[in-house]
Amino acid sequence: MSSWGCPHEEDGVCQKVNKLPCDPGMKGCILYGRFVFSNPAKNRPIKSAARSKTEGKGASG
Repeated sequence: MSSWGCPHEEDGVCQKVNKLPCDPGMKGCILYGRFVFSNPAKNRPIKSAARSKTEGKGASG
């Protein structure tokens, strides 16, 4: 069995996000938005493809 280790975590502290305690998926983390987490607070809001298409067509009419 293997595990993943973040290259920015040092002694439980994130070296990328203001030296905060490492919390994989927190905003600012290199994992944020790249993966789906079981904690919904760590996931990016989902953008609807249909919604973005209709927003773009409204100004061209």
